[in-house]
Amino acid sequence: MHIAPIMSFIEVRMFARLAIAVSLLAASAAVAADKDKPKNDPENTPLELTITGKVVKFELDTGGMTSEEYKKTIEDAGKGRGARPPAPPKVELAVEIKNTSDKSVTVWTKGDPVTLDLELKGKGAVSIAPPLAFTREFRLPQGVEIAPGKSVSIPVKSLTSGFRSASVFSYWTAPGEYELIAKLKTGMNPPPKGAKEADEGFGEVKLTSAPLKLTVVEKK
Repeated sequence: MHIAPIMSFIEVRMFARLAIAVSLLAASAAVAADKDKPKNDPENTPLELTITGKVVKFELDTGGMTSEEYKKTIEDAGKGRGARPPAPPKVELAVEIKNTSDKSVTVWTKGDPVTLDLELKGKGAVSIAPPLAFTREFRLPQGVEIAPGKSVSIPVKSLTSGFRSASVFSYWTAPGEYELIAKLKTGMNPPPKGAKEADEGFGEVKLTSAPLKLTVVEKK
């Protein structure tokens, strides 16, 4: 007499667990999809940042060292120990800023208030900020007008970024799959709502691209 109620209770628990599992999978998929979308700060900034490349497959060049030796040499150089850091990998990429609004905007693309950071992700990814000296003059920002729906491109010829595109070095130290994300701090006129004042008529905005997938293989 009690079998049917017991079976019903078990079925309810099974369905509940299944529903939770489906919800968790959906949430994970949503997080993954969100990760692959460009982001802006403030969110209402009518700009879209992308990083693209004609070549996305590269050979690993460690200068004759093993991957472990190469990685240690880079990390030591980043701490100011040993020789100068090896030259970061050369690439043929471009960072593009697209105006997604229906009005022309002006965006800084050069100058000390503009910072382009390259975030390399992957099992063998290493980034360092070696002790470097920079000239002390202040380089004024230079703006470019971007028409509605149009883009301006900034070439990326090596994995160097940060202050004056020269303060942070990034490397792949082992073969494998990598992701490269561009992050740009710049100024925009007219400023979007909520932007911190950067200069007369300009507001500070921070743009983040979706990741660009790269493949690194052993050098032949």
